[in-house]
Amino acid sequence: MLRLTYQDAYKQTKSQEFEDLDAILLAFSSCITLPDYLKVLSLTEDEKDLGYTGSIGELYSFLQTINQERRLKKTR
Repeated sequence: MLRLTYQDAYKQTKSQEFEDLDAILLAFSSCITLPDYLKVLSLTEDEKDLGYTGSIGELYSFLQTINQERRLKKTR
């Protein structure tokens, strides 16, 4: 399970959970409606910090990198 914690426009901490990497990629590739400028406070997978610091707008690229790395590991 992935948990995205971010700060909304009113400086309130919010979280969203996603079943797996595919689910969060799907959400950010099409239907999630969070403004790009919101600050990500943490991104965890199974309670392990994935080390992302940045904004919502840059998150999809980070997730794509993780996805590609995992796919490469599976083929080796």
